[in-house]
Amino acid sequence: MNKVHHALIVAAALGVAGPGLAANSDFNGSTELARGDYAAAEKIIIQQRKMFANDADLIVNLAMVYRKTNRVEEARSLYQRLLKLPSEDLDIAGRQTTSHRVAREALAKMDVLAAR
Repeated sequence: MNKVHHALIVAAALGVAGPGLAANSDFNGSTELARGDYAAAEKIIIQQRKMFANDADLIVNLAMVYRKTNRVEEARSLYQRLLKLPSEDLDIAGRQTTSHRVAREALAKMDVLAAR
């Protein structure tokens, strides 16, 4: 997948997605995620993962779908899988980060929510 797609994906994972973000995301479900159509996003992502099983943006997006649809353990499993893959550099609206940082931050946020 193209790194340009990561801006909206990662922003959504970090909870900073907003109307000013834009990405050309025909094949990774981020457009559907942004509009809250989780069923459509999941369908696209699962189809793409058949060809690109270890693609970081697909993993992050599917984990977000799972989080938004209350499938916390499935999301946690995907973030943990992401940490086992080589880290990828990501650009979020000009902010540099990595796929591992996104996964660690999402897992930490999930842990805080679970502790409540």
